Amino acid sequence: MSKDRADLDPAVGKRLEEVRAVLFDVDGTLVDTIDLIIETFHQVFNLLGIPDRTDAEILSWIGKPLYLQVRELHEERAEEIYRLYKELYERNRPRLARELPGMVEALRALRDRGYRLGVVTSKRNSSTLRELEDFGFSGLFEVVITAEHTANHKPHPEPLEKALEELGVGPERATYVGDSPYDIRSARGAGVLAGAVRWSRFPEEALEREQPDYWVNSPAHLLELFPGFTGP
Repeated sequence: MSKDRADLDPAVGKRLEEVRAVLFDVDGTLVDTIDLIIETFHQVFNLLGIPDRTDAEILSWIGKPLYLQVRELHEERAEEIYRLYKELYERNRPRLARELPGMVEALRALRDRGYRLGVVTSKRNSSTLRELEDFGFSGLFEVVITAEHTANHKPHPEPLEKALEELGVGPERATYVGDSPYDIRSARGAGVLAGAVRWSRFPEEALEREQPDYWVNSPAHLLELFPGFTGP
């Protein structure tokens, strides 16, 4: 898809003009936590004597709730993996979790322009809230939907549908910005515009196959895509 708003497909451009709510994924979208997740899994496998996985394989799990990841990985040892992962993740966070320069400023500008902001993630609620606070996002989001809030998870549309319900916004007035194929599929299922970030660690061709409606080249590019609006 196109890189700049002026070059967007006219139908997508018109729909972007109608957007009033912008929803975001967390890992790899708002915060650079991908190295943190990958290294933590490698440490878990090493400490528990479980055969290691490649970085690419671990990356492919991101977007699912942790409890589902570990159950699919090793059902018999799922609880043990889950506990150790949480412990090591917190230990590694100060070293490996990084901000995405300009993201907080871009979201503040979107909020000031009247857009309603929300988070939809498969992360645990406690981890999500801590991540948002630590990286300066506190107070920016009207709704935060995490793994504990829905029975179904991305790529199912239920998490996005719940966010829209809480905001009181229809899908025709919303978009979801994420970094993974799961994010795009969830947006499609919920009937909202799907935006893919260029800084995703997923191969670009994997995202291209999901046919996002538009690309976000940088945090500042959000301000070109969503310049503000008049009317309700």
